[in-house]
Amino acid sequence: MGIFKSIDNFVIIGVGLIGGSVGLGLKKAGYAGKITGLGRRWSSLNNAIEMGAVDSATLDFNEALRNADMVLVSTPVDIIPSMVIKAAEYTPDECIITDAGSTKAFIVSEVKSSILNAGRFIGAHPMAGSHKSGVTASCTDLFHNSRCIITPTDSTPPPNMDTVIEMWKMLGAQTEIMSPEEHDFLIAAASHLPHVTACALTRVVSAIENSKGKAIDFAATGFADTTRIAAGSPEIWAGILQQNSVMVSQMLEKIEKELASIRKNLDSGDLDAIYEILQNARKIRNNIKTKNVKYDKDA
Repeated sequence: MGIFKSIDNFVIIGVGLIGGSVGLGLKKAGYAGKITGLGRRWSSLNNAIEMGAVDSATLDFNEALRNADMVLVSTPVDIIPSMVIKAAEYTPDECIITDAGSTKAFIVSEVKSSILNAGRFIGAHPMAGSHKSGVTASCTDLFHNSRCIITPTDSTPPPNMDTVIEMWKMLGAQTEIMSPEEHDFLIAAASHLPHVTACALTRVVSAIENSKGKAIDFAATGFADTTRIAAGSPEIWAGILQQNSVMVSQMLEKIEKELASIRKNLDSGDLDAIYEILQNARKIRNNIKTKNVKYDKDA
């Protein structure tokens, strides 16, 4: 540990899958500071303590944050801005605040307009997760061989950014630096669009039936693999899609055009074109260097 070793008091707001895995991962990596969990329900916080994800926990903001050196907000995206703003009120001025949300432009904009020293907040998005939720699903190696996108702004102090980067590297992640807008564009395609299409496919197949039965009753492993991420939390995903709605809409337009092209080729009997589409997709898929294949991000 380099700069991060100066962080004596680390606070996790929202000790669920991501927050819990951060706590467990830091401990496994040798972090010697104190990790405090701050949440809304003792049931989940007690689970976090029992699992060793945090050293202590509380429902009280002042108790958790008054001596914090660094805060990770790991809640659903719809409340991240308010949690960051509230954290800034209770923490010392030099405290670093970061997050783990799947959207960035909206969160950064809200924080920037509400906090005097907005440079204290550095957005981050670990590209790892699961369709499962809650601290009981967390693990020590969730972020190993994954990517974490860091989204600093012009007001971000370099030492603060280095501290956030070092924390994620301790957890086994490869860090990437980009603007909040660049993040939202790429992740709308890589994460948000797949979730929406998985949900759409699930709904379409579930509605198809004839006298011999329902199509979904004949679905096998291919359908299960393709739609697994549709099992993600609706509460979490509604917030993600709302905050990144413009970019997601653009991506939906692109996939609608792709599906229209496939349908046109099928209707015209152009099997050469169909083969080319299938071959191209197969080649792309086989060349993907998948990071952290055990988990797909859901928050």
